[in-house]
Amino acid sequence: MIFIVITLVIITFIALTRLFSFKNEVRKIVRQLQLYNNRKTNKKIDITLIDQDIEHLGVEVNRLIDLYVMENRKRVLFEKEQRQAVANMSHDLRTPLTSIIGYIQIANNENLSEVEKEELLAIAFDRAKRLERLLNDFFELSVLESTDYELKLQRINLTKLLTEVLVSFYDRFQEKRLEPTIEGLENNVTIFADHSAVTRVIENLLSNTLKHADGNIMIRLEEQNGVASLMITNDALSLTEQDVQHMFDRFYMADQSRSGKSTGLGLSIVKSLMEKMNGSISSKLNDGQLSIICEWKTVKK
Repeated sequence: MIFIVITLVIITFIALTRLFSFKNEVRKIVRQLQLYNNRKTNKKIDITLIDQDIEHLGVEVNRLIDLYVMENRKRVLFEKEQRQAVANMSHDLRTPLTSIIGYIQIANNENLSEVEKEELLAIAFDRAKRLERLLNDFFELSVLESTDYELKLQRINLTKLLTEVLVSFYDRFQEKRLEPTIEGLENNVTIFADHSAVTRVIENLLSNTLKHADGNIMIRLEEQNGVASLMITNDALSLTEQDVQHMFDRFYMADQSRSGKSTGLGLSIVKSLMEKMNGSISSKLNDGQLSIICEWKTVKK
């Protein structure tokens, strides 16, 4: 009987000691979380009690902290990008708008001839069309990046579609006196994507190439290991590695002095469309040649 009592006392003592240790460990975890939540430390949770359940709790709390830090970084980056986008948008809107107003004001000068007025109004009209393109591209990009925007994915003969787009660009290549080298059209490549989106991607890439190519252009379509790859390569002697790293960013233009005809959104639209189709796009610069590569998963014919 005495043995049983002693045993119960020992068990009770061990249980109480264990309970006290648990409560003490929980208090320590709470204090550490309070310090972290009050921004007094960036240190994650330390566990000193050797207990599987408490250790699992600490691991999950630390995972939650990691997720919070990661999401907070994404939020800060997103807000920074949005502010930059608004600033760039404001600048790009103000520039042609100011120019339009200026040319119209000059054209209203009574001392000018009708020919001079027509020339000034023609320039103003050209600036207005650039402003229209900018607004259309910005609206399209905003729609593409919305969470509820969905594409209609289906089987597409990429070889046939690429051929059709290239034919439609024939006159534009002739105007620039460029004759691209085209490889891979003998391959019958089928992908799962959105027809309109793929068309837009190819058109944007070809338009970008025609505007900025310094010389030779090569277009290659190939299929390997279940991946369809469309590569467009052109001479780009003025580009730098930094340009290549940022060329898919909104409003980024390698030649900042360019008055030009680009809105700086074309490649951003391409990137958004590729991501919506579960594809990928990348770029590389090698010996003064820029290559932009689009990749889709192929489907069995």
